[in-house]
Amino acid sequence: MTALGSYDTDVSDMYAVHKALLGALDATPGCVAKAGVDAERVAVVGSFIENVIEFLRVHHTGEDEVVYPMLEQRCTENRSELERIDAQHKLLHGPMDAGRSAVATWRAAPSADAAQAVTDSVASIAETLRPHLAEEEAVVLPLAAKWISPEEWGSQAGHNMMSFRADKPWLMLGLVREQLDQPHRDGMLAGMPPEMRTMWIEQLEPAFNAFISEVGLGAP
Repeated sequence: MTALGSYDTDVSDMYAVHKALLGALDATPGCVAKAGVDAERVAVVGSFIENVIEFLRVHHTGEDEVVYPMLEQRCTENRSELERIDAQHKLLHGPMDAGRSAVATWRAAPSADAAQAVTDSVASIAETLRPHLAEEEAVVLPLAAKWISPEEWGSQAGHNMMSFRADKPWLMLGLVREQLDQPHRDGMLAGMPPEMRTMWIEQLEPAFNAFISEVGLGAP
């Protein structure tokens, strides 16, 4: 049995999650511009943004409930710093609410002004998120690799999927897989229950690819 503080857990999936979130947020202005006031395209891009914001919510909720409590308990010397970084999640609540509201308005009545409000609100989310993710990568992930077991770390994926409240939970998985190299993609599939693996390959991955193309991000 590995002693606490002696793990060598692979936390590279979290870097992929961060890249996926920022990549999706950064791509949003171009997608919004392409959609313009076309109601059908607005609905598609609006759905994408709503699901990305929900992806961010469940990602932070998972960290709040799984990662930070363990680290704060086990890494007592770093507790104040961990608490400070975890508290940064609350800074996203206002921008995320504004983003959801802006998307709902744009979808209900597409206009240039409504589209600009969406772009501005998503930019605010990204601006607030970017320094937080950088600090997590510099401070939190090295501690997590050492102090959280692979099994504990792996529990986040199921936790996040179960708490996803928007209509496309598979978007999270697809966006993250785009950021992984092939060995990590293969490892992710191998770690899935057989039924889930079959569902992803036969149904969800094709749905993801088609949706991403429809949003205007091109083929993965």
